[in-house]
Amino acid sequence: MADESNTTETQPPEGVREEELEPGILRWLLDSPRRRNAISPAVFDWISERCGSLAGEVVIIRGSGDDAFSAGFDLTALATELQASKGPPDLTLIRATRAMQAANATFLASLNGYVIGAAVELVSACDLRIAREGASLRLPAGRLGVVYHAAGLARIHAAFGGTIARRLLLVGEKVPIEDARASLCGLVPAAELDGATLETAQYIRQQSSISVAGNRRLLRALDRVQSLPADLLESHQIARQQAYQTIAGIKPEAVRET
Repeated sequence: MADESNTTETQPPEGVREEELEPGILRWLLDSPRRRNAISPAVFDWISERCGSLAGEVVIIRGSGDDAFSAGFDLTALATELQASKGPPDLTLIRATRAMQAANATFLASLNGYVIGAAVELVSACDLRIAREGASLRLPAGRLGVVYHAAGLARIHAAFGGTIARRLLLVGEKVPIEDARASLCGLVPAAELDGATLETAQYIRQQSSISVAGNRRLLRALDRVQSLPADLLESHQIARQQAYQTIAGIKPEAVRET
């Protein structure tokens, strides 16, 4: 009898489906249409685990339907995490995007509609992005009172540039994807999105796997090349903790001056 232990560990939970479009090309479909493809902690945990077993594939990430890539973190689950978790409530997102950056796979985001909140960071962790006309980006961190974690903020900055990052995080603007054209490898009519995405994945698969892996590793490192002072990172983390305590209705802990 075959050992099924490895396969059962990575079975997708509710809210995501994995499809093999052709050998070496997978599609992860964010599939919770009633919640506008919002992403639960269980889905982020699955992404973290699944990334460890990838072996050179191209992974397309897309939302189900024609309107929403994803509405971001499942806010119902986020409220539960705020009350129950001793760590940051976005820890599952942080682990998932970190795992994607370390994975032996090329991630291609297929933006079939609006991309909100945590989904913006998920898209930023992908190696390439292709979008349909009329898609958009939005980060409601300011409205929710969230201070974004440093690695995620840096990733968004690297993917979309400083001006787009500021429009998203400081202004809270809904940014048309056309304004972020430089961050995309393609911008196509909605009817052409799936075909153009698959064609890009096929081109990647036609390259030398050794070349793709080696160049991808360095390109990812270049996106992380800026290092921030330790004291700035520490104060940023304190601000994050206080923001989440406020959201959860907990009196923020006093910050000691040294």
